[in-house]
Amino acid sequence: MSSTDSRATAVEKGDEYFTGILDSILRKLKTDPSTITTEDARRLSENVVAKDEQTAKIVSAVEAFAAASEVIHEVNPQLGQAPHTSLLTVVNDLKVAVEQNPADVTTEVLRTAQNVVSKMQRAVGHTNAPHPELEDELREEIAKIEPKVAEGTVTIEEANHLHSLEARAHGHTERGGITSLAQSVAAKRERQLSLSNGSSPINNRSRANSKTFSSAHQAENNPNVKLEQGTIQPFTAKKREESLSDQTNSLYGCSTDDLKQGKGQAQHDREVTTKLAEMSLDTESKMSFHKRENSQPSVEVK
Repeated sequence: MSSTDSRATAVEKGDEYFTGILDSILRKLKTDPSTITTEDARRLSENVVAKDEQTAKIVSAVEAFAAASEVIHEVNPQLGQAPHTSLLTVVNDLKVAVEQNPADVTTEVLRTAQNVVSKMQRAVGHTNAPHPELEDELREEIAKIEPKVAEGTVTIEEANHLHSLEARAHGHTERGGITSLAQSVAAKRERQLSLSNGSSPINNRSRANSKTFSSAHQAENNPNVKLEQGTIQPFTAKKREESLSDQTNSLYGCSTDDLKQGKGQAQHDREVTTKLAEMSLDTESKMSFHKRENSQPSVEVK
């Protein structure tokens, strides 16, 4: 039986994964038999059905070369390092074996496999056991969340649910992934909603400025305003202090974004204060002029 026939036998068994392994073993047997390992022999004997004498001889030859190679490496290590089997290969072999013979899985086999999984998790730094059965649910949740993250409409509840689901599915959450991005966007959205629903510092300042303008206007048009030391009673100054106090109280507790937005309003407030002072001086000048005019004796024109 040729190598092609042996390969066909493996395919007939329904194991396409081991077809590649078989090709590799047959290649070693033809070109460099000393590189055949005991793992190669095990895979070949477990996954190739010896239907005829030729196939049986190939399997026996591979086993013989594998045993000889192992002895050579033990006696003379300088001839080469001992064969090293990839863990991924072993895991894939286990997966195929379980799929082909599920009835062979016992409680002891399961316990041993779980112990190995725990050791591998510690080796990569994942202490929480992942739950692969949640992968489908996680993918569905991510598909729903991604458009909302792009639109900025994801909620805190949705972001927290995604975080919990990813942590349970993978045993950890990916830093900088969709979960952390969703939480960041949701937190920003909550802050914006809180500011829009609460009292606006800018509106408070606008109301304070309006009140100051109204009071100053009343003081200007009222002829009974008290005079003290040649100026208007510090009514305007008092209102200015109240306005500044309102402004300070409004700004207390605001975020950095609010303070930046309020810079233009602060400049406007300073201009308003200057305008109020000019109005006070104009009012004082007008009242002094009228007072002097009324105190001068009238001149009779002949």
